[in-house]
Amino acid sequence: MKRFITSLLLILILSGCGGPPPPLPPGAVGPEIVEDGAVFRYHDPSAKSVFLVGDFNNWDATLDPFNDENGDGEWTLFYPLLPGTYSYKFVVDAKRWIPDPTNPLSEPDGFDGDNSVIKVPEAYNL
Repeated sequence: MKRFITSLLLILILSGCGGPPPPLPPGAVGPEIVEDGAVFRYHDPSAKSVFLVGDFNNWDATLDPFNDENGDGEWTLFYPLLPGTYSYKFVVDAKRWIPDPTNPLSEPDGFDGDNSVIKVPEAYNL
């Protein structure tokens, strides 16, 4: 019986029991690496606020607000980053912590979800 249960668990794990992840939006590439940092973007016309949180700002959901100057739902934020690898999420309307839907790079967040990951190269030349 123990061997059966072990085999069944192995089959479930290998089959990915949850199915494939949802497809990324067309053109999904994550943040744009620019000189001295990155430009983060988030699209949500119904959002009232969007903040960037990550290991670079101690996961503080009050420090780094996105901007939607014309109210079209295209939220943007330039964030200065040194070369390195960083985990991050977006906080929408002060309650929803979500990974970047345009970034295919992620890692487990330790709370049954995922963080997005950005890698800023050592020598980035524009």
